[in-house]
Amino acid sequence: MGDPAAGFCCTMISVRRSFIGQHSRRATLVCLLAAPLVTDPAAAWGAGDGLGAQHVAVLRLEFAGNIPDAGRELFSTRLTEGLAAAGFQVLAGDAVDAKLAGQGDASTCREAACFPRVAELLEVPYLVSGRVTESNKSYAIALKLVNGRTGATVAGDNERCETCGIEDAGEKMALAAAALRARIEALARAPARFIIRSQPSSATTLVDGKAVGTTPLDLELTGGRHTLTLSLNGYGRRDRTFTVVNGLDETLDLDLVARPGDFPYTAVGWASIAVGALAVVAGVWAIWVDGKEVACAAAEQDKMNHCPYVHKTSGLGAGLIGLGAASASLGGVSLFLGSHSSSGARGDGAAATKVYGLALNRTF
Repeated sequence: MGDPAAGFCCTMISVRRSFIGQHSRRATLVCLLAAPLVTDPAAAWGAGDGLGAQHVAVLRLEFAGNIPDAGRELFSTRLTEGLAAAGFQVLAGDAVDAKLAGQGDASTCREAACFPRVAELLEVPYLVSGRVTESNKSYAIALKLVNGRTGATVAGDNERCETCGIEDAGEKMALAAAALRARIEALARAPARFIIRSQPSSATTLVDGKAVGTTPLDLELTGGRHTLTLSLNGYGRRDRTFTVVNGLDETLDLDLVARPGDFPYTAVGWASIAVGALAVVAGVWAIWVDGKEVACAAAEQDKMNHCPYVHKTSGLGAGLIGLGAASASLGGVSLFLGSHSSSGARGDGAAATKVYGLALNRTF
């Protein structure tokens, strides 16, 4: 048997010829648009070009003007059929309502900010919304295809049916739905615009191991996974992996964390040890002279030739010894840090990253 979507087209053509023969060529156009996309399922759902999972959910279809309930049902049906004929797998109607039931604001979402949440609940990468406006038997049809990950509108189509019947307008809806597939395929072949910024700026940037300049950068990248490296004097190197979606513009903001400055740990360490040693020697001398007479003139001496004053330096000696020990300990710590800082400087940037850490602030 042939492809089900192709069968739908043939059935549609037969119906249109039976009831509105003059419009059969329009129905044929829908079939021709859809056939190249669905006759080869492997091509339509291939993974290499990012089109491997074209599931969509019809989030809402709004109406304005004098459109009866039967007409609204017809437009909803034509939208679903047109999307299916174009190679989309469609979630619509009661199935959407059931998944969004009890999910708070998601069931009434009308803004880009909540679209990602809705797409997550519906488990689809794309959302479709539309509006049909009737005025004096003329119909304006507008469809939008929304990226479920970002909430941005990535494709759209507008159709008009001037002074026509509801059936003719429904056919326009099917055409508009089929056109969304062609537009998203064009987007998938286009490179993505990717803006890379860092704080502070002027960081040397490598994408996939190749130097591309210094931040901020505005690049065109092909879809898929890429690696990014940012490096700046005095800051830890930043490495990360990101995924680019063809046809979508995104911005990546990265914060770099400053490394400790080139502090002279070794010199300070040896100086502290030397000062500590002198303090200890002075403390020992102060304790040794404690209680000994302070030299005085002969007139001040008593009958036993002793001076009236003695040294009271035990407290000073103990303090100097303690200060010396602390200074020497600080010197040892400084020498230790100095040796590790030198080895870290000789290592690669990834090691430095592990020591000092990084902060990331990303926006899509």
